Amino acid sequence: MIVTIDGPAGSGKSSVARQIANKLNWIYLDTGATYRCAALLAHQAGIDASCAEKIADCLKSSKISFEYDSGDVRVFLDSQDVTDKIRSEEISELASKLATNCKIRSALVEKQRQIASQYPNVITEGRDQGSVVFKDAELKIYMNANPRERANRRYRQLKEQGYDADYEQILQAIIERDNRDKTRRISPLVVPEDAIVIDTTDLTIEQVVEQIINLIEQRRKESKR
Repeated sequence: MIVTIDGPAGSGKSSVARQIANKLNWIYLDTGATYRCAALLAHQAGIDASCAEKIADCLKSSKISFEYDSGDVRVFLDSQDVTDKIRSEEISELASKLATNCKIRSALVEKQRQIASQYPNVITEGRDQGSVVFKDAELKIYMNANPRERANRRYRQLKEQGYDADYEQILQAIIERDNRDKTRRISPLVVPEDAIVIDTTDLTIEQVVEQIINLIEQRRKESKR
């Protein structure tokens, strides 16, 4: 079974997907991490973001993989553990810009499908999972929250990780990222067909997790009829 969770930055997709994977003993596919890996790859190689074809070529010869251990997910770019490096605001912003290029998206969509095909049950989150990557997913969720709440969540996350953070800069970056993601020509951020929309602004992570697990159980019962 594949469950997709789409939505804008800061809506809670990653935290919710991780907890659901832990509770159900499923695999959590962090597709945002694959774009961050592309950004880190370009950054480390000194390739400008405008040179998308060079970045796509580098991706084809690179390996992105995940290791799962008792709920902890580690991200590897080739043999390097980049779990922490890809979470900086600089890499996040670059990843969003690279995501607008069709060559880079095509290379990463293929990698995401390959990873998912290795496991029986997968919960995956991103911005085009239900609309593009896994159109036939058994359950599609679209999570949203107002921009200020999303900026506040991102601010707290960065501070907890020891990064310097400015709330107003984060808010502005989120607003710009939303616009870029929704208006890009390739795989824009949309509510996937047949998706269930959940506004997380006033909900705790635990409440959203419970709601989605109930939906998963419901779909499973329906498929057995």
